[in-house]
Amino acid sequence: MTDKHILVIEDDRALNAGIAFALGREGYAVHSAYTLVEAQMHLKQKMNLILLDINLPDGDGRDFLKNVLSEQPVPVLLLTARDSEADMLKGFQAGCDDYITKPFSMPVLLAKIAAVLKRSEGVSRQIYVSGGLVYDFEKKCLTQNGTPAELTALECRLLEFFLHNRGIVLTRDMLLERVWDVDERFVEDRTLNVTIRRLRMKVEENPEHPEHIKTVFGMGYKWEDGQS
Repeated sequence: MTDKHILVIEDDRALNAGIAFALGREGYAVHSAYTLVEAQMHLKQKMNLILLDINLPDGDGRDFLKNVLSEQPVPVLLLTARDSEADMLKGFQAGCDDYITKPFSMPVLLAKIAAVLKRSEGVSRQIYVSGGLVYDFEKKCLTQNGTPAELTALECRLLEFFLHNRGIVLTRDMLLERVWDVDERFVEDRTLNVTIRRLRMKVEENPEHPEHIKTVFGMGYKWEDGQS
C-alpha cells in the first residue's frame, strides 16, 4: 500500500465517489470533500496531491488554490469543464501543476496523477536534489557542488515556483504574476530577464548552456532536472 494521501475536492458526489474508488484501488489513501470549507478541514493532515474542481458551491477553486499554496507546497491537479486556453492559463497562474477536462477517463486521470506525483517527489521531501544542485525549501539554502550560493527573496520565490512546476512551460506572464505581483505592482519584462540571468548564475554549472532553466522560445521558460 502506498503512503500517499490524495484529497479529492469535487461537489458532484457520484464523480467524487468514482474517483475515490479508482484511487483506493490503486492503493492511495483518499480523502473526499464536497466544499472548500470541508477541504480546509482535511488539510490539517499533509496531502501529497489535491484534485480540485474549479466550480464549487462555496467558491472558486482557483482562489482556494492560491490560499493553499501560500501556506504549504502541494501538487494540485485541476478538474474542469472549461477547456479554453484562457481558462487553462488562469489555472496555471493560480499554481496548479496540471489539469484534466471533464468528462475524462479514469485511466487518463490516474496517469496524470502518477506523472504529477513523480514530478513533485523531490519537492515533497522539502529538499530538491539534481546532480550537484541541492535546494532546501525550509532553510532557503542552495548549494552547487557543495558550494553555498546566496539567494535573494525574489530569487527564492522564482526558484521554488520553477521547482514546483518542473517540466511545465511557464509563460512570462505566469512568472511575473506569481513571483513578482505580491503587492500588485507593475514589473517590467526586463526585470524578469535580469532575475532569470542571475538565478542561472547560481543554479547552472554553465549559465551559457543551462541544464535546468531552459528558454522555450516564444513561450517562456521550463525547469528540467538535468543529469542526476
